Amino acid sequence: MITKKDPDDVKSCLIRVRVTEKEHAQFIKCAHEKGYKTVSDFIRTLIKDDIKKSVKTSSRKVHCAK
Repeated sequence: MITKKDPDDVKSCLIRVRVTEKEHAQFIKCAHEKGYKTVSDFIRTLIKDDIKKSVKTSSRKVHCAK
């Protein structure tokens, strides 16, 4: 069954970060150990969790440009 994605969930932007081969291997290993299919999913979750934590512990709101 094919389901349509929510338009708000469509990934249309790209962030590139250079890492060493060792760092890349560590990201892959950690992502898989924590049950993520891809490093991107793992990193995306880390960032979202950090933003949520920042908002909770700070009186200022975090604004991200779209």
